[in-house]
Amino acid sequence: MSSLTNLAKCKEPCHFAFIGSAGIPNRYGGFEAFLEHCAPVLAAQGHSVTVTCDRSLYNDREASYRGVVRLFIGIRANGIASIIHDLCAFFRVYRYTTHIVVLGVSGGPWFPLWRLMCTFSGKRLIVNIDGVEWRRSKFTTWHRCALRFFDAFAQIFSHVVVYDNVALLDFVLPYCRSKAVQIGYPGDHVLRFSDLQRDSNTALTICRIEPENQINLLIEGALLSKLNMYTVVGNWNASEYGRKLRNRYSAHPRLNLLDPIYDSKALAQLREQCGLYLHGHSVGGTNPSLVEMLFYDCVILCFDCSFNRETAGHAASYFSDANELARLIEVTDTTPDGRAELRKRYTATNIASEYVDAAIT
Repeated sequence: MSSLTNLAKCKEPCHFAFIGSAGIPNRYGGFEAFLEHCAPVLAAQGHSVTVTCDRSLYNDREASYRGVVRLFIGIRANGIASIIHDLCAFFRVYRYTTHIVVLGVSGGPWFPLWRLMCTFSGKRLIVNIDGVEWRRSKFTTWHRCALRFFDAFAQIFSHVVVYDNVALLDFVLPYCRSKAVQIGYPGDHVLRFSDLQRDSNTALTICRIEPENQINLLIEGALLSKLNMYTVVGNWNASEYGRKLRNRYSAHPRLNLLDPIYDSKALAQLREQCGLYLHGHSVGGTNPSLVEMLFYDCVILCFDCSFNRETAGHAASYFSDANELARLIEVTDTTPDGRAELRKRYTATNIASEYVDAAIT
């Protein structure tokens, strides 16, 4: 069913509430980047939109952001505290919404209660299951088991399951696939600078510093190549893994290891000027950072996994180890470019409309 058909069926605007993220504007990661650009589109289409935010991340606590209502929760949105954060967020938005979209599965234990409340009041409960969090090696065995349990509860008790990458369908429970829909992330919001020149001897990575993002492999591959400079932007101080890596490589003259950058102009300048973008994510479905790079013109080299191939297709080349990465860096002119169709696909307008479709179908 087309977006126009579904919108025609929707006699009144939806009242969306997005909970489970750190908030808007983006101060953390993928869900936040999605909300920063898609929530205002929904608001501009006439829908009422609320996003809950982690109060600790924001000094600016204006009640509205580009037409979107912000509600601040005094409990952190990440780590084990996110379980309580999501519960509080749900009750903060419950009375005022018709569609509650839960981003991630931290609130899994509460989904039976939430489904009962939503069914009783005629509301719709939607979950975006994110990127199979229970597979991430950064978590303890107990933590991963808990996340798998949360994921199952979220899928079973939601009205709609959203997954962001075709390769994630295998992780949707078989009896939940009839209510599952694939929705990706937008990238058309990125800034471009036509007066900046790309340097083919430089490479860039922007990501969280986590083992699943293959940071060590990326650095080793870059150093095996003839690159003049490799810049990695990430949250180095957020974990022991990141701190050890930074200490090991910070003095290397061909490496530039930067803390997170949230200024859109500064990020755009880095992206516009790099000759290559190295993407090491190995889990997590469709990574917004990769989608955004599809809107730039540099060569893209990705760690070879099904998630990245589904996202970038022929617009990237793929590697499995440091030696293969170094070889690809040296033959950048052979990288195919199939970005035109992908750029039409990953737009905020398309993604927002797909959420409306999912909400009212």
